[in-house]
Amino acid sequence: MNAISQFLNERVSYHVHELQQPAPKPQQMTEILQAAMSTPDHGKLKPWHFLVVNQQNIEALISLLQTAWQTANASLEPQRAKRLASYLKQAPSIVLVSAELAEDSHISKQDQIFSAAAACQMILLSADALGFGSVWYSTDAVELPNVRHLLGLQDRHHPVGFLVIGSPITKRTKSRSNVAELSVEWQGAASVSPWGTNQSVKQEQQ
Repeated sequence: MNAISQFLNERVSYHVHELQQPAPKPQQMTEILQAAMSTPDHGKLKPWHFLVVNQQNIEALISLLQTAWQTANASLEPQRAKRLASYLKQAPSIVLVSAELAEDSHISKQDQIFSAAAACQMILLSADALGFGSVWYSTDAVELPNVRHLLGLQDRHHPVGFLVIGSPITKRTKSRSNVAELSVEWQGAASVSPWGTNQSVKQEQQ
């Protein structure tokens, strides 16, 4: 296994409580985000939007988000709001990645969103390559009412992930599944075989 393959196989996600300062400095963050420019991009639309929130601004962001949640929806489950706020508050730094959709393009919205999602993975890998740890968190916080405008998002922005980036408190490893368990080889109409074998499995007709 070469060094690149080993790096890819050893990457892990760190929960927010496993990360600490220092977060990437501005120059390092630029380098991390630059890796997203190599993301597959059907139509060369560059359908990516990156919102960086440094640690010194996270507390103010959480305060605004909590106020927005409470104002917009009195029925919002308090524990959900508390959980989201607690999670984000611990983050050394945050990058919110969105697909910036070109509505008039012949490239489908789905392809544009998938490209932004692929950019998330490029950012995570780049952060790891610089010695940081990271995790891809859901966009629950953005999807709650009265939040998008606080983040400067427009209707054309489709959030795909909060990326939390910091320094791992303790480096760790993770066991990996065997890809053979998840792979099959197509053998003809409605017929596949487990990857690496000759035994065909007839697929049930739909």
